[in-house]
Amino acid sequence: MLKLRFINIFGLMVICAVISLFYVHLETEIVKTSFLINKHNKKLAFLLDQHRSLVYNLSQLESPNSIEEALCTNEIVLCMPRADNIRRFYGAGRAAGENHAGAKSRDSFFIRLLDRFSTKAEAKVVK
Repeated sequence: MLKLRFINIFGLMVICAVISLFYVHLETEIVKTSFLINKHNKKLAFLLDQHRSLVYNLSQLESPNSIEEALCTNEIVLCMPRADNIRRFYGAGRAAGENHAGAKSRDSFFIRLLDRFSTKAEAKVVK
């Protein structure tokens, strides 16, 4: 009889311990989940702020005329480059005194073709 009572009490203690451990485990998982939710909310808020700062408001963009006026007030003139204004830099491995006169002939046909169709602008300060 005493042995049966001891087994019942021991079994009840084991069941209570398992239930309490299960409860503590659930509470820690709830706390972990709440921390993850807060972390994700902060990340979402940061990304939304970045998105708002990166999105252009098209209605507030300035017209090309106002941009041109701003450039004129700052004495900046845009002009198309001439052949003598264009400088090309080739690999750093070349000697400093090497002549680049034949550089255009070394460009690939594809690069020269694309250079023909692309427009280049250059800014210079008017004195």
